[in-house]
Amino acid sequence: MYGRRPYPLHLIRMKNELAFRVALGGVIGSLCLLFMFCSGFLPLFEYTIPTFAGFLMVIMIVETNAGWAFLTYIAVSLMSILITPNLQASLLFVLFMGYYPILKYFLDKFNARVFIFFVKLAVFNAAAITFYALFQYVFMTENLLEGMESFGKYALLVLWAGANVFFLIYDRLLGQLTDIYVNWFRKKILKRK
Repeated sequence: MYGRRPYPLHLIRMKNELAFRVALGGVIGSLCLLFMFCSGFLPLFEYTIPTFAGFLMVIMIVETNAGWAFLTYIAVSLMSILITPNLQASLLFVLFMGYYPILKYFLDKFNARVFIFFVKLAVFNAAAITFYALFQYVFMTENLLEGMESFGKYALLVLWAGANVFFLIYDRLLGQLTDIYVNWFRKKILKRK
């Protein structure tokens, strides 16, 4: 009778849930930063590493919610710009790869598939144009068209078309990887509903 009163069960559950979300955000954020840091000494993967790091946001959405995933994206974005040696990989994550899985989660809930497809393309192209403009006119550290001289005056158009093809493949694969995580890995390996 004279001891501490036990916490109500719902408060214990809330504290455990908050602790889980914070811990998972820390683990996912650390893995994203590790991937992003590896882009400094694995320059061949400077475009694929932000893609893998962005997929980890799917785990945050599924296991917690989109708000926690967005907070993790913000934290990783700030830290990757500060500590990642590869500026291209960092900007790819910040401008598109980091938040797109979260955006896709919301967009795929709508039934207007054709309209949503064009919204996704518009978001990607806005990010691609921003990325290109930053490297062409602000940072001027690297010419993104280097090695495409054989295409002549169509080099930029070829780069843009290739980027859009990559996006279509990426969007499809992101959906499939999400299904694999939710319907197989989460149920069979993690034993969660």
